[in-house]
Amino acid sequence: MKNIHIPNPCSENWEMMSPQEKGRFCSVCNKCVIDFTQKQPNEILQIFDEKQDDEICGRFYDHQLNTDNKSEKVRTQFFKYIPVHFQNSRIVLTVFSVILFLTGCSKPKEESFATTGLVMIEEDSIPENKNYVIGKAEIDESDSFVKISEKDSVITKDAGSKK
Repeated sequence: MKNIHIPNPCSENWEMMSPQEKGRFCSVCNKCVIDFTQKQPNEILQIFDEKQDDEICGRFYDHQLNTDNKSEKVRTQFFKYIPVHFQNSRIVLTVFSVILFLTGCSKPKEESFATTGLVMIEEDSIPENKNYVIGKAEIDESDSFVKISEKDSVITKDAGSKK
């Protein structure tokens, strides 16, 4: 099929155009816009051959236009080696799926044994701190701080005794 492309796509609404025999009439362009979305590639080529001297406005799906889609190229290269009558066959797909399922199920599973015995629970030990310092603790008198007199103190002498 020829490479069809639309350099400047039209922004007019398809639903707002008035219906005609081969498509719809665009009042902005004063042209008939042909609906190619339901046509086969050979029908599209036939219309282009009939109107090769005229400008053709048309409505296309993206896959009908020549797009440089790499995934489409890979797909065509892949399906090039598969016969046409197998490409869209549900039977072939079903058989292929069943074969894959059966080969996946036929792999031997590893035997697992239950382990029995005495269960022991280890207690966590307190980790030793190797980064410690031992010595006499002193308060540095050079810091500026306020001494609280005993009158203002909230602590009572018998605060620890019970009644």
